[in-house]
Amino acid sequence: MHNKLKRRFIRVISFLSVAVIMLSVSTALYASKAKKYQFANEVVYQRSMNELCESLDNISVSLQKGIYCGTKEKLLSIGNELTREAACAKMSLSQLTDEDLVSEEIYKFLSQIGAFTLSLASGDDKLTVSANDSESLAALLEYSKALSSSVNEVVGSYGDGTVALEVSESTLSLDGKELPKSLSSSLIDAEQSLTDYPTLIYDGPFADSILNRKGGESLEGLSEITKEEARQKAADIIGTPAESLRQEQDNESKVPLYCFSKGDISIGITKKGGKISYIINPASPGEETISTKEAVKRAKEYLQKHGYNSMKESYYSVYDGICTVNFAYVNEGIIHYSDLIKVSVALDSAEVTALDAGGYLVNHCKRNIYDVKVTEEEAIEKISPALSVTGTKSAVIPLDSGKEAYCYEFHCKDKDGQEVLIYIDKKTGEEREVLLLLYADGGTLTR
Repeated sequence: MHNKLKRRFIRVISFLSVAVIMLSVSTALYASKAKKYQFANEVVYQRSMNELCESLDNISVSLQKGIYCGTKEKLLSIGNELTREAACAKMSLSQLTDEDLVSEEIYKFLSQIGAFTLSLASGDDKLTVSANDSESLAALLEYSKALSSSVNEVVGSYGDGTVALEVSESTLSLDGKELPKSLSSSLIDAEQSLTDYPTLIYDGPFADSILNRKGGESLEGLSEITKEEARQKAADIIGTPAESLRQEQDNESKVPLYCFSKGDISIGITKKGGKISYIINPASPGEETISTKEAVKRAKEYLQKHGYNSMKESYYSVYDGICTVNFAYVNEGIIHYSDLIKVSVALDSAEVTALDAGGYLVNHCKRNIYDVKVTEEEAIEKISPALSVTGTKSAVIPLDSGKEAYCYEFHCKDKDGQEVLIYIDKKTGEEREVLLLLYADGGTLTR
């Protein structure tokens, strides 16, 4: 009897041991799956938060451009931009918040901001944007900036652990610690930025169409070179024996190319005419030894050496010891922003580390005599009263339709010193583009 009890006891212990092991294994597997699920969630959340911040930032930029619009036609395109950016922001927001915790005020703001701007553009019979319209947009810009700032704060808090992903209460109680504030509730706090924002009344959406440019006209009439001729040209540019270059797959895009490489260096030569299309030479610059002014000069000399003449520098940026300069083609004092070439120069060695002539090769062509029907004085009348003109140039700019417009480029300032470029079509008087000039230690850029 004693032996039977002993054996039964052993069997119970064995059974319990197996059960404990199985429970441990299943718990470990569950924990592993939970971690994978949580990691996947975090990736989605992180991406959505970054996209939300970017969209909100773009909304603020578009609203600021809207304030500087002088004509209803341009304000229509700004309203369309806002509608697209708001839709992207709403999509990102929907991935960050629980259905029961949706921030209604934020959604309402995003749903109406673009259409409200379109209503300003289509309201009354006047073709110019009124001071009241600009004031309405300025008020919305302040709310947009406040919302963007609040959401950026939430994102920063998420990064340092102050804000957590949405998790169940059972999970929250596992470690017995006070967990960070949830992301949904933090976003709802952010909507306080929108308290008392103006009521938006709107008419409806505005749609535009985008066409593609054929490209390649700059090489028409030029003879096609052989692969070996292209190899020799590429070798001469890089400064290496032709036999040391590796043949890569040809690029059969709008401008067909022969492509070669040597180590990390890549180069593309046009099949017609044998011109440089691109150079990529990754570099890790050391201490800077030349100024940005010298880098711009070096880049311009490099273009002239390789057959790209009449190019004028416009804007540049500096990042990680590399100065990248934008050049545009100039003819008879007219800047052609469609014909763009970018050149990067290392600030330690003055060596060219990259060149991209794709914009020039696709767009450069012999243009017809430009038709001017609007005087400079008439064009200035279309500029927003919020701006004062400080300078004027003539420019050809690319349009979303794939065509171009010959414009007055007005360099303007507002009362706070913000610099703005306004482009008025010389033929139609249409306000074609509004760009904000941004100055920083890293260069001059536009938005």
